[in-house]
Parts: sequence; structure tokens; C-alpha cells
Amino acid sequence: MENKEILKINVADEFGFTLNTREAAIGFFRFLSEKTNIKIEFDFSKVEFISRSFADQFHKEKEKFQNERNAIIEISNATEEIVNILRIVAKTQNKTNRDYLKLSVFKYSDQHKLADYMLSV
Repeated sequence: MENKEILKINVADEFGFTLNTREAAIGFFRFLSEKTNIKIEFDFSKVEFISRSFADQFHKEKEKFQNERNAIIEISNATEEIVNILRIVAKTQNKTNRDYLKLSVFKYSDQHKLADYMLSV
């Protein structure tokens, strides 16, 4: 595996605690300008809410960015609700071209958050 620049973004600090528009999702990737061959970790630790429309657009933009820019995108420290809506939205996307080898990665830097998520499953 080749080395990739790692960029960690605290979502709440950069974009707010509530993410509820498609434009906000598009802004995530505009924020990254022309970066390529990169590993990006979106830290959702302080994010309180994402809407279905934000999640849908975020998924589309994430897939496009990963494919066009040779990037890896990970989501860390998301609440159970955020993980669930991102998974639900991912299941509704382009059923004919699904690549089942690409799975979203959810990471936790705090054992308590991971334990909370594991107990909810």
C-alpha cells in the first residue's frame, strides 16, 4: 500500500454541530480543494445531528472524491445515530453498480464511545 498524506478534520469545528443541507456536504469536499492521494479522517465527535439529505449528498461526494482523487475517507467518533443514517443512505445508492468490497470505516478514539456503539448494535 502506498503512503498517503493523512488529514484529520474536526467536523464540528470546521462545519458546525448540525449538518442538514446538501450544500454543507458539498462544502466538505470543496474544503479539500485539489488534494489527491490522501487519507482523510472526518472526526464527528462533537456533531449532534445530520439530516438524511446531508447524509445522501455526503455519500455521493465521498464516493466521487475517493474515485477521482485516489483518496481514502474514514469517519471517526460518530454517534450511533450518525453511523446508522450513513449506512442506511449508502444502501440506497446505485444498486446496479455497488462495489461490495468498499465498506465504510468507522473509528473511535475514545473507548467509551466505542462501547456505547457496540452496546447499541
